[in-house]
Amino acid sequence: MPKDFKLPDLGEGVKEGQIVRLLVAEGDLIVEDQPLMEVETDKASVEIPSPYAGIVQKLHVAEQQIVNVGEVLVTIEESGSMPTSAAKTSQASKQQAISSTSSAQKAGALIAATAISKPGRTKPASPAVRKLARTLGVDINTIEGSGPGGRVLRSDLDKATASPSLPTPTVSVTSVGVPVAKPSRSKLPTMAMQPMPEPPGTSDKDQYGPITRQPLSQARKTIAANMTKSCQTIPHVTDTDEADVTLLDELRRTHDSLESSVGKLTLLPFVLCAAAMALRRHPIFNASFDDQAGEIIYKRYINIAVGVHTKRGLVAPVIRDTDQMGIAQINAALHEITEKARAASFAVNDLRGGTFTISNAGAMGGSRFSTPIITQPQVAVMALGRTKWRAWVVDGKVLPRLIMPISISFDHRIIDGGSEVAFQQDIISALENPAQLLL
Repeated sequence: MPKDFKLPDLGEGVKEGQIVRLLVAEGDLIVEDQPLMEVETDKASVEIPSPYAGIVQKLHVAEQQIVNVGEVLVTIEESGSMPTSAAKTSQASKQQAISSTSSAQKAGALIAATAISKPGRTKPASPAVRKLARTLGVDINTIEGSGPGGRVLRSDLDKATASPSLPTPTVSVTSVGVPVAKPSRSKLPTMAMQPMPEPPGTSDKDQYGPITRQPLSQARKTIAANMTKSCQTIPHVTDTDEADVTLLDELRRTHDSLESSVGKLTLLPFVLCAAAMALRRHPIFNASFDDQAGEIIYKRYINIAVGVHTKRGLVAPVIRDTDQMGIAQINAALHEITEKARAASFAVNDLRGGTFTISNAGAMGGSRFSTPIITQPQVAVMALGRTKWRAWVVDGKVLPRLIMPISISFDHRIIDGGSEVAFQQDIISALENPAQLLL
């Protein structure tokens, strides 16, 4: 008997989503928990798995369509009740494919047809790894899995897609025996010769020439609405300062015990730890403002959101109870949320419940100071600039020091400048005296 599958509840407050990509087609034979489609809602993009095994009888939605929670997405004929006619049609198609090929091709057609009719042959892998493989254009079934039962791990995918080493350039030898790179005879292309990157969207034209129109994604619509509301509602004030993190960097490099099993230890976990300590001392920065009720709501928990740049825009997954973690735990949590964010494999609720946000703008390049926008209903946000070696005066001497720029925007309706200066100086003090972060 056919089963209608509806868009399930995807998280608190989520009413609708946009179909980003269909992963199956009508007539496909699917297994239980196989991803049916990718749905983008709020800032999250999630794969919707099938609750049934069987044949996709009808797709009720199309890519880029907006669907509401409870709306029918797909009708599936369960495998236990597949009509005989469907099985006969599938078998007839298989025999026709085999009979139309040469003897050498028949074996391959038979293997391919049999593989298609048996959905259990797909290599086991997590949804995040499968999604990343599709993004990279890699057939996951061609990768040798090193996990239990042949499961394809992220490390297997990284190994399979690693770039080959660059060839050694041809060199010539001068009369004194010094190798010199062979100059190219081709001229550098002019700007007119360089092709303009093709933006996504639909080709069109205006009165001046060709253009491309691209509808906003659900994620970008949400980002635009939230940023507009924040700027129109909150009187932002931004304060900037700098922290000498030379000692902190030495601590990071010399204390192997702080290294997490998940990867390299950066300065960011220390910043989160310092911010969590300051938020405990200055609870107004860990609050929200209800202007309708005329109340300040102080949060008794500290959940720091961390901005991560992705192809769909900036998202900020939340590390819950950050103040209860040590440096190694924060580092592990950072690696986890970063990988989930970039693979778009997190749930909507992973972005909810943040009480303070940190944006590591400096990790992307040359940023120094910035004016970060507060994420409602939070009342403050911190942005980190690019940490650089600079000439710095220490005890009357000019010395090379590693300097981290810090920018904090706050809601001036409930926070005064003096309170913000004390809050920021607490963070800087902890970063410049890192021993207290290990207590």
